[in-house]
Amino acid sequence: MNYPYYSGVAVPVFSLRSEEGCGIGEFPDLKKLADWCVITGMRLIQILPVNDTTTDGGWSDSYPYKSISTKTLHPIYLNLEKVGTLRDESDRLRFRELKKELNAKEFVDYPAVFATKMWYLKKVYAHRRGKKQGFYEFLQEHCDRQLTEAVDYLRGRGIMLKGDLPIGVSRDSDDVRKEPHLFNLDMETGAPPDGFAPQGQNWGFPTYNWAAMEAEDFQWWKGRVEWLKKYFDALRIDHILGFFRIWEIPKGSPDASYGHYSPENPRLWEIEGRKRLQTIFDLANHTSFRLERSGTEKSHASDGLLICGEDLGMVAPCVPGVMRELGILSLEVQRMPKQSGRQFSDPRENPYLSVDTTGTHDMPTIRGWWEQDRALSARFYRELLHHTDNAPYFCEPYICKEIIEQHLNSSSQWVIIPIQDYIAMDGDFRWDATWEEQINEPAKPNHKWKYRMHQSIESLLNNEKLTMELKNMIKTTNRAT
Repeated sequence: MNYPYYSGVAVPVFSLRSEEGCGIGEFPDLKKLADWCVITGMRLIQILPVNDTTTDGGWSDSYPYKSISTKTLHPIYLNLEKVGTLRDESDRLRFRELKKELNAKEFVDYPAVFATKMWYLKKVYAHRRGKKQGFYEFLQEHCDRQLTEAVDYLRGRGIMLKGDLPIGVSRDSDDVRKEPHLFNLDMETGAPPDGFAPQGQNWGFPTYNWAAMEAEDFQWWKGRVEWLKKYFDALRIDHILGFFRIWEIPKGSPDASYGHYSPENPRLWEIEGRKRLQTIFDLANHTSFRLERSGTEKSHASDGLLICGEDLGMVAPCVPGVMRELGILSLEVQRMPKQSGRQFSDPRENPYLSVDTTGTHDMPTIRGWWEQDRALSARFYRELLHHTDNAPYFCEPYICKEIIEQHLNSSSQWVIIPIQDYIAMDGDFRWDATWEEQINEPAKPNHKWKYRMHQSIESLLNNEKLTMELKNMIKTTNRAT
């Protein structure tokens, strides 16, 4: 049987740069990125969560996994001119100056962008006639309108949009306020100590009261998934291990090393994980393929929703089997091999039902990784790229191309590469500030999520050299549409 193979690009909405932007990516920018995907032969755009995270408009709100509601969108992604125009000439002049200043910045100045957008939106809202909705409802109406318009455009061009389902929600969220019995408010969610974070990670979210959720037939989860289906054709389940067992930390602990697994009995992990995933996502106990609305064959999923799991890290032995059984695609990262005793995996050995990638938002880019441990990158240069000379000091464009080509030849159904790594193939186009391209550093709890593409989407569309090179690579590796 000849299985289909596809490719895509991963980039947060906030990282998109457009020439007419306001210092941050916006929902309409997805259309231009989709145009680039069509030219190259890609079929999917993967983004980070776009739920509202607003508490005080400060840097802590830049954390996209800290949603204050599982069923609202973030107004910071609104294109302001599409919402309405400012009436006062002095306001229009001020906005033009602010917009120019914000859009010239190399990074997303989250507090400044948020303040500017709220000022503008409140001005527009104040001049509406016959207001029948509150300000927040007004914002959500336009968020839904702009994202829906972008999604319709993508689907019309055969491009899938892959969303991200965070494992947790903010302690201050509307969800916790309305249904506190579904959460363990004396506990916090995180990850045990590992190579990324020696003291573990504390994400600050309350853990779930799974018994209470199951008693209500997981309606809270089902409603959450149903809402996501409006916008997404595929979902990445963040930290899918959390459905089997979660690292639970007593609230107020000095660090995450004071935590424990819940449930504590490993014999329950497989039983609970299978039951929760199968019920919440309405997954059958088999894998099948069928043509969906965007013209792409997908593995079996909930009402046409392609389900993928982020199964990296300290994976319980039962997880891979349950994922295969339910047709959930695994995540394969070459520098995080799942085979013990190996430093790198071979993408050609990946399971078909998987997503292959060069890295995630929690890791350095290809170039950053190359510079991080030169002995390791030199070994990779010899053993995986099969070069006999000395490895270059920096990850040169030809090396980036060889690595991406290796991934495109993967046996995974999907290869979804961060946009930074695609761009790294062009030495004249890529950004010199390698370490500014890493989106998140998990070991830093107060990390500012501010990565912004150095290049505009318009310049990416106009870069015929890179676009055609990538198009040929995708075609040659049989991942073209």
